[in-house]
Amino acid sequence: MLCNNHLKQLDLQDIVVFLNLIELRSAKKTAELMNVSQPTISYCLKKLRECFDDILFIPTDGSMSPSKKAERITPYMRMTVESINQCVDSVENIPSEQKIWRICAPEYFELCLIPNILSSINQKYSNISLEVQRLGQDLPLDKLVVGDIDIAIGFGPGYHQLHPNLNWKSLVSDDFCCLTTYQGADPDINGYMDIDFFCDSPHVFPTPWISEKNMVDGWLDKIGKKRMVLARTNSYQSCINIIDQIPATLCLPRKLVPLLNIPENVNILRPPLGFPSFTLDMVWSRGRSE
Repeated sequence: MLCNNHLKQLDLQDIVVFLNLIELRSAKKTAELMNVSQPTISYCLKKLRECFDDILFIPTDGSMSPSKKAERITPYMRMTVESINQCVDSVENIPSEQKIWRICAPEYFELCLIPNILSSINQKYSNISLEVQRLGQDLPLDKLVVGDIDIAIGFGPGYHQLHPNLNWKSLVSDDFCCLTTYQGADPDINGYMDIDFFCDSPHVFPTPWISEKNMVDGWLDKIGKKRMVLARTNSYQSCINIIDQIPATLCLPRKLVPLLNIPENVNILRPPLGFPSFTLDMVWSRGRSE
């Protein structure tokens, strides 16, 4: 607390003017150093004199000599400025708080987008990390609205129910290819797998998100066809490992082909004509658009 009401008149500029006058002994040089006008220096000096009830600086032969009182208070004035500078240094040296982005997403997002996202984030921020939760049967709408999850990534168009308080944006468009070691699955002249061969082949099915239905079987139902799923696994690579050992077929998003370890004995074919394509969509709360 201030012990003298006159001290309330002072600000930091007044103290800096005082210290520069102590060093330079010139109002003109002080004004030039601080990039202010000489009337500003005169006004600050007037406040200082009123506050300390002393002339402080005595004009003598073109110079300004400090009074005895000015010399006595100089160490305290310096300490004031040094203390303020120390406060700034202390704040700047405090590590910024770690920010975790909670994302609910399928494996496709982890393989295709996370490396680029992290590379972009790390160029600008050092305090952000990602925590990815596996996408369930439905988007976690309630958690998005209240902020427990920052971003949800789902498949589209139209595979997930949306909410009026959520924003939506399509990130990626992709289609499928057929990875197969099934000997009967020969392509036609244009490289497409025949629909009958496609259905005759055993299939392995990755479950990139927890769902009772998927777009491939939904499409087959519409055209009156079915396939036999030999195995369901949690990852695309595990499916590739299976068809490397067992004659079977895997429907794989085309953009994932260069990101996975595909053995030489696995053929990569176009899917049957009319096969569905999809988008990868980002969903977030309208209140968290920043």
